[in-house]
Amino acid sequence: MKIYIPHLLKNKLMILGLTILIILFVPTISKAQNLLSGPQKIVIDSERDRYLVSNFNTGDIIQIDSAGIQDTFVIGANFIDGLEIVGDTIYGVGHNRVIRAYDLVTKQPVMNIPLTGSNNNYLSSIASDSSGHLFISCPGLNIIYKMRISDQSYWIFAEANGLNGPNGILLEKEKNRIIVIDEVIDGSGDPSIIHAIDLADSTVSDLATISLFRPDGIVRDKNGFYYVGGYFLPGIYKFDPDFSQPPEMFFQGSHIVYPTYNETNHSLLITYYNANTWGEVFIPTTSVKNQLDFPNEFSLYQNYPNPFNPTTKISYQIPELSFITIKVYDVLGNEVAALVNKVKPVGEYEVEFSATGLPSSIYFYQLRAGNYVETKKMILQK
Repeated sequence: MKIYIPHLLKNKLMILGLTILIILFVPTISKAQNLLSGPQKIVIDSERDRYLVSNFNTGDIIQIDSAGIQDTFVIGANFIDGLEIVGDTIYGVGHNRVIRAYDLVTKQPVMNIPLTGSNNNYLSSIASDSSGHLFISCPGLNIIYKMRISDQSYWIFAEANGLNGPNGILLEKEKNRIIVIDEVIDGSGDPSIIHAIDLADSTVSDLATISLFRPDGIVRDKNGFYYVGGYFLPGIYKFDPDFSQPPEMFFQGSHIVYPTYNETNHSLLITYYNANTWGEVFIPTTSVKNQLDFPNEFSLYQNYPNPFNPTTKISYQIPELSFITIKVYDVLGNEVAALVNKVKPVGEYEVEFSATGLPSSIYFYQLRAGNYVETKKMILQK
């Protein structure tokens, strides 16, 4: 396995290497520069173009910028496990069954709520819905809690009904459910089950019974495939969208606790708990790739839907590793949004533009990559 510095991977290596899995490691300036210590979960702060990582050993929140440089975000934040970003706030699980939160701009604490119960029954993963609620798993009690962010009240959302060490949580908004994967920590030898819990009535149903030993986290990519990681697993396993087939080994690696799906790169962000490092695993678009499958020219496509209100999606493709920008302008040429401003590898991409707060009008979006420039028109109609 070769180690590459992010953003320096050449196009021909992408072409040759996407038939296998490629992993990019964070560049390390020196031993002292690595601030990770028992890293658990990565979340993506898209607004500020950075990743944030929880660390079990220190509780620090570490931020990683687009160049891979690490810095402390909050020292001693008591973020030791699951993380979730809602708006401009990051929520995390701490020791002693505490849910804490910090403002992503000011770094000030905005929540510190201990959930009633024995400290031995630790909390694990955390997810959120679009209605202002958090979902928190408690493997030891076979409970999923629900917390209302606005007043910080909480209650038991789901309990028992087949839950056996519930750990990783995944929200599936379009199906009005959360997916929960069992860790099975009681030593019974029972198989893990992947459950669906209905957001409307808390009904628990089983999606798949799996033979993986103590899985931790589960995510889904844009094509509907699921990926499961765990400290005790030999790597990350991949499941088909309806869990009809046995899982396949997707990527080998030790002590990978939680994967995080990065839709922008169509990749998985992973942490190596014991090695105190992290990586990015790119997901091949298909099982077989050759050079003809890759874009051979820059293209900017028409947004969809168009006209739109208030959001629309913009697709584009790039044929080589490039620093690109996608910006939105009004009819007077004033910049109203910068959607992309970073180095991207060869591939096809999609970005969403939200025009909330903007008046109905014609707008222009422009892709720049080196000497390549393309501009298209879109209509905001409220």
